[in-house]
Amino acid sequence: MAVDVIEKALKAILAADSGVSAITTRIYPNMIPQDPTFPLIAYQKISGPRDHHLQGPSGKAHPRFQIEAWAKTYTAAKDLANAIRTALDGETFTSGTVTIGSCLIQNEQDGYEPSVKCHRIMMDFNLWHTE
Repeated sequence: MAVDVIEKALKAILAADSGVSAITTRIYPNMIPQDPTFPLIAYQKISGPRDHHLQGPSGKAHPRFQIEAWAKTYTAAKDLANAIRTALDGETFTSGTVTIGSCLIQNEQDGYEPSVKCHRIMMDFNLWHTE
């Protein structure tokens, strides 16, 4: 399985959600582009542990992703973050060849980026999925 399959699945799930797509369809891995249009979503894998049993790999992984909601105002960033959380937290998904059996928010933090004059809400999600 390609290394980026879970990342593509996560992006597809966010893009397909009507609450998220009503606010933005701009979803970027790892970093935002130079001179971006806001609001937008950025995501990155923070950790990628895999499950094992006595005979080796189980075929399941449980990575942690940071998903960030970026917007020009604090209210707009919170609205986007709430749409992301509603779309993902406590849900299960199948996207392509990936089955996500668990998606749970673990943390949320507010921030401001003076270099782009934008608010961002950073959320950490733990996922359990097949490989």
